[in-house]
Amino acid sequence: MKTPLIAFALALSLTAAPVVAQGFDMGSLTPTLDFPKPTTEPVSQDRSTLNK
Repeated sequence: MKTPLIAFALALSLTAAPVVAQGFDMGSLTPTLDFPKPTTEPVSQDRSTLNK
């Protein structure tokens, strides 16, 4: 009686494993990376010239 019960439990677990694995949401495994938008820096103009 014990052997058929073990065989049934093993067969049931092998057939149910793919169904259980597909039920998990994989989107939460890796976080979404959000980067802040770059801010513009003030630009100043000098009266300097390039040294040649």
